[in-house]
Amino acid sequence: MNDLELVTPAPGVPEIRLTLLAAPSTVVLARELVRYALTNWGFDREVINDSTLVMSEMVTNAVKAARGRQLRLRCALYEGTPLLECWDPSPELPTPNTPTPMAENGRGLAIISAYAKQTGTRPSATGEGKVVWAKMPA
Repeated sequence: MNDLELVTPAPGVPEIRLTLLAAPSTVVLARELVRYALTNWGFDREVINDSTLVMSEMVTNAVKAARGRQLRLRCALYEGTPLLECWDPSPELPTPNTPTPMAENGRGLAIISAYAKQTGTRPSATGEGKVVWAKMPA
């Protein structure tokens, strides 16, 4: 089940939430969610492109951790900058890798850290799974 929700939890604090099935095609939808939100919120092309890349990497990792289950994405403004979040039901925290030069994967967390101003993980509010988040520069 896919579900899109536009919410304003507090005056002047817009956010968009999207619930998707953890499948490889979800990554495309995650990028479009971020592109849509940040374009409508007036961010420049560089912030939008960097943010779509970061969300793409977060969702790719979540799809691997929770294939076939649901993911929840959130794009919000926090202190005037984009805040990107991806929840998945797996309790396993992402761990950085040191891939070989020819490896086709294993660089996601390094990419997220390189583009985001701050990153982290936290347990979900329900106690199931985790939230991986990235606060982007404006």
